[in-house]
Amino acid sequence: MRFSTKLLIAGALSGTLVLAGCGSPRDEDEPSGSDDHAHIDPLDPTALDADGTAVTAMQAVLSWQPAVDASKSDALRRARPWLGGDLAATVDNDTTAATGLRPDREWLAWKQAGDALTASCTKADSTPPAPEGMRTVVIDVSCRQTVLHAAGSSTPLPAQTWRTTITRTDDGWRLSDFRYQ
Repeated sequence: MRFSTKLLIAGALSGTLVLAGCGSPRDEDEPSGSDDHAHIDPLDPTALDADGTAVTAMQAVLSWQPAVDASKSDALRRARPWLGGDLAATVDNDTTAATGLRPDREWLAWKQAGDALTASCTKADSTPPAPEGMRTVVIDVSCRQTVLHAAGSSTPLPAQTWRTTITRTDDGWRLSDFRYQ
């Protein structure tokens, strides 16, 4: 077989493959989607259920930045979107925002080292059952804080259980109280 014949066959095969792949698309093959740029916020307090509110709020309350925070009250202020009742009123009306958080001996050391603490929380098995339709529920939350050191390492702290009170409002569920267990 001559080179020109091989070239002609290869060209014919390539053309056939291109044409086979270039057929008109069918409706079911077209991707569906939207270009309306809708923003979905999984932490939107109006979209969370009671469990999600308890977990999200306590993660915010227990995530601290000692290098820039004056106290743990700053974290409580950051958690404001998920707070309700007297707890929200305390944050809104008191510049010192007294909290149920106990003082921490390590705060000064974390501050001097430039460390930050992040909290990861889950609903605890010790959560008491709530009757259907309740507007106020108690949810136990197990939280583990991790110290993020400025040098890049991290130190997990022991898990702690917090008893939270979550109240249904017109704008969704809100954390209205919490206590260390």
